[in-house]
This record gives sequence, structure tokens and C-alpha cells, in this order.
Amino acid sequence: MAARRSAIVQTDIFDPESEVEEGEEQQEEQEEVVRMQPEVTEWCSCGNCATMPTEQENVCCREIPQVLRRMQQVDDHMTCMLDHPGLEPVCLNPYSLQREFNHYRANYGRLQIRGIEKRFSYVGYRSFVGWCWGFLGWRVRVVVPACVVLRIRREFPDPEGRYVGFKLPPLD
Repeated sequence: MAARRSAIVQTDIFDPESEVEEGEEQQEEQEEVVRMQPEVTEWCSCGNCATMPTEQENVCCREIPQVLRRMQQVDDHMTCMLDHPGLEPVCLNPYSLQREFNHYRANYGRLQIRGIEKRFSYVGYRSFVGWCWGFLGWRVRVVVPACVVLRIRREFPDPEGRYVGFKLPPLD
């Protein structure tokens, strides 16, 4: 499971691979197969996740320490990040997202994404990451839990039904 958690934050993609025991490698391969199956009960412990397009995106809110810590600030027995009272005002409220969008524009320039739903979903993901992880730095990306991704998509659906998913930062 330690290898799984290190894959969530993409900062060490150039580090040499560590030696992995043969049994550990087989266990990781089995876990990857389980995470890509339509039945998510093997890896989702919150009950609100669904299978995402890539193995890397199939992660539950209860697996990520930064998200779990944010959940425990409210209630030690909270079962899913979707139940957190801060999720709506931080990541789903259009007025908060308008402010975040203006903040983004002031710091980074125009956002090339067209359409209010796409902009709000993009800013919603950024707001969630900033809320749970804080400032990550240039080109550091983390995977947002499947349950949160699905909730943001439900709130701000893409009119054409096209979703990008998690992408590694470009290599320059």
C-alpha cells in the first residue's frame, strides 16, 4: 500500500526505482487489476466512489492522508469527504468559485478553458486541492479522490460529456 500512496503525489517521477520484493510486486499488480474492475467495493471505503478511467484515479477519500485529516477536523467518524460541511462552500459554490477564478486570472493570466461549467469544475478541483494540501508548487499535481471528482462533475457537468481526468505535468 505504501507504493500506492506514493503514486498519489507526482513529485518523484524521476527518482530511481526502489527494489521491490517479488511478492510485493505481485500484490501491487493484483491491486491495480482490482481498482480497474467495475466493482469498487474492494478499494472504496466511503461508499461513494465509482470506477474511473485510469487506475491512478481510482482512489478513495479515505486513502489520502491530507483528505482524511481534513475530514477528521470535523468528525472522527465521517465516512466520506462528500459529507464534509466545507465541501460545498469551498469547491461547489458558484460565488466562491467566481472569486477563485478571478484570483486564478490575476495570478496566472487567462484560463484557456471555455464554458462556465468547465471553468467551475477546473477551479473546483483546484480549490479542493488547495484546501486539503495547501500550495503544492509549480507542476506538482495530486489525484483528487473519485468521490469528489464525481461530485464536482455532477455539479458542473461538461455539456459534451468529455472529461479529461488526471494528467501528469508536462515534461519540458
